Amino acid sequence: MTASRASDAFGMVTAGTRRRTLAAVLPLLAILVLTCATSSPAAARKSSGKTTVQRLSGKAHLPAWLRKTGSRARPSAKPDSISTGRLRFGIYPGGGAGAVGPRGEPIPEDPVKRMAALQRLRGTGPFVLHLYEDYRRPSDGAAIPSWLQTQVSEATERGYEVEMVLRYRPQAPTGDVAGFTSFVRRRVRQYGQDKGVTALQITNEANITVAPDAADGWYAGARRALVRGVVAADSEARAAGLSHLQIGFNWANNLPAFERALFTDLRRIGGRDFAAAVDWVGVDAYPGTWGPALPLLGTGGLAGAVRSATIATMRALREDLMPAAGLGRAAIRFAESGYPTDALRSEAKQVVVMQAAVETISEFRERYGVTDYRWFDLRDADSAHSSFESHYGITYDDYSPKPAFGTFRDLVARLG
Repeated sequence: MTASRASDAFGMVTAGTRRRTLAAVLPLLAILVLTCATSSPAAARKSSGKTTVQRLSGKAHLPAWLRKTGSRARPSAKPDSISTGRLRFGIYPGGGAGAVGPRGEPIPEDPVKRMAALQRLRGTGPFVLHLYEDYRRPSDGAAIPSWLQTQVSEATERGYEVEMVLRYRPQAPTGDVAGFTSFVRRRVRQYGQDKGVTALQITNEANITVAPDAADGWYAGARRALVRGVVAADSEARAAGLSHLQIGFNWANNLPAFERALFTDLRRIGGRDFAAAVDWVGVDAYPGTWGPALPLLGTGGLAGAVRSATIATMRALREDLMPAAGLGRAAIRFAESGYPTDALRSEAKQVVVMQAAVETISEFRERYGVTDYRWFDLRDADSAHSSFESHYGITYDDYSPKPAFGTFRDLVARLG
């Protein structure tokens, strides 16, 4: 496997992290200076296309978001993972990131060291690897690239689950929604043969329109690609009887007041077919790095600010944005969550942000229907590079651990 190929799944393709509108970035600068100074059931897919109510131990145990939407809950494809009430953890196991600013080429991956690091993190429960693949042209759908198929097979054979992001990056300047939809249908059949591939995310951050290296919203037709791709993936999975494969999309946490238009647009484009096809909605949240600025630090310090911001994100998504798209019964996943380190962002702060975010999500998971959490990412792209966008890892680029590595391992063991 060459370094350039590795970057497609584990390297520069990842994306969901660092690209926000100027309205979100500029207010954040003041917060950066200040901080330096100081589960809801997801749907099982049945060939009949029908959904039934998952039996829980009495209505009193239903989360608030589900009680409000009535009794026709969408049952989980993995009811045991929901009934325990524990988060399902995972990680993006690469290093490079789609970036807003300049950054160097990632140091090549070491598959042996990568797998060894993952083995130390995973704990005894399910552990999900969040991977990426790009659509660029119609011929991409013919087959999964051999290098990527090898990586997926090696992961699932070792008992990891794989959550594959199918990113919309058409070469055609006018977009290619039809080509992408066909690509999605083929990938459902191809990935669906492996029961370890348990989820497909259709498109990546279609709400971000200013960062072509990081987000699909830059590309023409991204919203229609999201809707048509989700509906196609659900239809194909039903037809093939792939009840283990859950379909979703993600949203990059941005200023919620400006984001409702996206979700109403998804409803306008997709209607009931789209709402019925969505098992989960992912959120990419980087408190203190991208998206809405953290609240001013009070007595709770950085941890308290991250807690408040995380609760606000879950509340906005569950109570405002998802209902605007008719998605009141879909589960929420934290598809990407991270905090990079550099001269202004200490490794101690990475620990604080990680612990505060994960513990808050776990505490409020039933109220807001959150089932999953993915950290971004395992490894620095280049620990010597000056850009903070090369330092998202909980290990250095040689896979030696930062303090947050042990913190994440312990959170997985305690809350997963």
